[in-house]
Amino acid sequence: YALYPHMDVYNNMAFGLKLRKFPKDQIDKRVKDAAKLLGIENLLDRKPKALSGGQRQRVAVGRAIVREPKVFL
Repeated sequence: YALYPHMDVYNNMAFGLKLRKFPKDQIDKRVKDAAKLLGIENLLDRKPKALSGGQRQRVAVGRAIVREPKVFL
């Protein structure tokens, strides 16, 4: 699922927004909202190797959701 193994879940989800220089408070809100939607709030401090396959999938979906795309495939 192309997660960065050296980053925790929070930073994996926030990475694209950080590259686009979003404000930190907006990044935090988007990541936490997406995590709540996907039921992974309790996983934000874990590294990808500590997650199950399904949890890794949800993190990858969350990474897309935080960007607020017009279309999601």
